[in-house]
Amino acid sequence: MYSNLLFLGAIALAAINNVDGFAFKETYPDPGVIPTAKPEWLALLKDANIAKAPVLKVTPGIGPGPVPATDTYCDWTFTGCFGKEDLYQCPKGQWAPTYDDGPSEFSGKLYDELDKTNTKATFFMVGGQVVKFPELTLRAYKAGHELAMHTWSHNYMTSLTNEQIVAELKWNELAIKEVTGVSPRFFRPPYGDIDNRVRDVAKALGFSAVIWTHDTNDWSLTENPNFKASWIDGNVTKWASEAATATSGGVSLEHDLYNVTVDAAVRVLPTFLKSFKVTTVGDCNKQASYKEVAGPGAGSNTTTSSASAAPGSSSAASGKSSSASASASVTAQPQTEKNGAGVLTSGVFGVGMASVLALVLSS
Repeated sequence: MYSNLLFLGAIALAAINNVDGFAFKETYPDPGVIPTAKPEWLALLKDANIAKAPVLKVTPGIGPGPVPATDTYCDWTFTGCFGKEDLYQCPKGQWAPTYDDGPSEFSGKLYDELDKTNTKATFFMVGGQVVKFPELTLRAYKAGHELAMHTWSHNYMTSLTNEQIVAELKWNELAIKEVTGVSPRFFRPPYGDIDNRVRDVAKALGFSAVIWTHDTNDWSLTENPNFKASWIDGNVTKWASEAATATSGGVSLEHDLYNVTVDAAVRVLPTFLKSFKVTTVGDCNKQASYKEVAGPGAGSNTTTSSASAAPGSSSAASGKSSSASASASVTAQPQTEKNGAGVLTSGVFGVGMASVLALVLSS
C-alpha cells in the first residue's frame, strides 16, 4: 500500500546480486522495473477471453483513472467490487493475516514470532525481493507459510497492458519457483488495484486474486508522520472485540518490508491468536496454495484460537478503498489519499532517490 516511490526507495537499497549468494539459473529483470514477457508466456493468452477494460493512466498522488463512465469492469479501486473468483475473507471464526512487499531484511523477525506459536501465514512476495532474499523466501516456504505473488515491480495493474500483466506475474512466479520448487496460485494486485481485464489475464495464467477485508493501515507508519503505531493495535483489538457477532472471518493486510511494520505485526499477532483460528488464505478457502498442490504451504494450519468467536466485518469488506477501510477502526487515522498515499510510477525511480533512501533508513 506504499507509494511506489517509497517502495522503490526501499528496494533500491539492494545490490544487483542477492544477499545470500544463491545461484539463480535465470537472469531476472531489474527490481522495480516493469519487465518484458517471454514469448511462451504470451502464448498462454491466445485462446483467453479477456475483458476489454481500458488501460488506465496513473496520476501521481492519486492513482489510476479516470473512472470509466459506463462500465467499471468490476474495478476494485473505483467501486470496491470483488470478482466472483476473488478471495478476500475466511469463514466465521477464522482469520488469515497476510503480509505484503517482502521478503526483506526484517522478515526474519516476523518468521521467528510465527515459529514460536506454530502459526502459518500468507506472504505476498515481490519478485525483486525474492531474488534479493532467496534464503528468507526458502525459509518461509519450509516453515509451512503460504507463498503468494505481489507482482514483479509493484505497479498499478490496471495501468498495465495485457502483455505487461503477464510479465509481472510470470517473472514473480518464476523467481519463487526457482527458489522453492513450487508455483504460487495466488497473487495480490498492488494497492488492491484490479478489474476484470486483470482478472482474466491472471486466470489464463492459472492465478487467482486475493484482496482483503481488514486493513491494519500499517503502511501509514512510513508515509504519514502523524500516524501512531498504537492505532494499529486499536484496529486489531476492535476486530477481536467484534468476533462474537461477526458473520464471517477476515483477511488482514500487513507488510514486512520495513522494521516498523514488522514490529507492529509481531505486536498484534497475539491478539489474533487469542480470538481466532489463525490460518492461511488457501486453507480457509479450501484451495491449494500452489499449482503443484503438494508442499508444506498447502497443508493444514494447526494453530487454534482460545475462543470460538468469529472476526468482525470492516468497511473494506463492503468494497471501500484501502484508506477508507480504516473507518472500521475507532482509532486509526490514516492518510486520506486513495489506496495508501500518492503513487509515482517506476519511471521516476531516479528522482529524489537520496531523500527516499534517507527516509527508508530512518524508518
